[in-house]
Amino acid sequence: MPADYKTIVNAIISTCQGIRLNYSSNLDGRTLSALKEHEYLAALKNGINTKYPQIDFLISESRCWFDFSVDGIPFNLKISSGKSPDNAFNKTALIYTLCGTKYKTKMNFNDVSHALNNKKIKTVRDPFTEYHYLVVNKADGSVLLKSIIDIHTYKSNPCNVLQINWNNEFDNINYVTPEDKYREKTIELLNVIQTSQRRLVANTIEFANADFSSIFSET
Repeated sequence: MPADYKTIVNAIISTCQGIRLNYSSNLDGRTLSALKEHEYLAALKNGINTKYPQIDFLISESRCWFDFSVDGIPFNLKISSGKSPDNAFNKTALIYTLCGTKYKTKMNFNDVSHALNNKKIKTVRDPFTEYHYLVVNKADGSVLLKSIIDIHTYKSNPCNVLQINWNNEFDNINYVTPEDKYREKTIELLNVIQTSQRRLVANTIEFANADFSSIFSET
């Protein structure tokens, strides 16, 4: 039987507090973060298995829509300096969070719209079927664990769809979406994603509709 949600969150945070990695390197920040994620996940899995054997910890396969799961809760691991907004969008994770069911992993935004309009959207929260972020600050090893529904501020971006500023989230680490604001937060999240797509369309419509068949014609 799965542990209760608070037990799982406390177990992850407690284990993370004992993990210390060296992030100093001449490598590019993104490359270093990718390498360290594997090391961090191995340490986290070992710690959970040792101290909390009743909790099921799974590291996902490569290219999966989540990095690891704990008693079925999907997590995305972010090792970040927090200096700039981070890309945080995943279509499958969005549908899983809002509908509580898994969906195909390859889709376009029309597929997303179809899924959200034809699947039953959750009217009350269930954290076991919400996408979560585990963020590790490279500077001091501090940890942030939040569901996507409990993110304080979403940021739209036409190229990356959804971004999150982790420094801002650390500043608002205790922010949790009130139960009676769940529907409003869901709509806020979708509006930010939709804004990004509208900006992308506006930024590309002229090129998409251009006729280049005569660009080599003599004038």
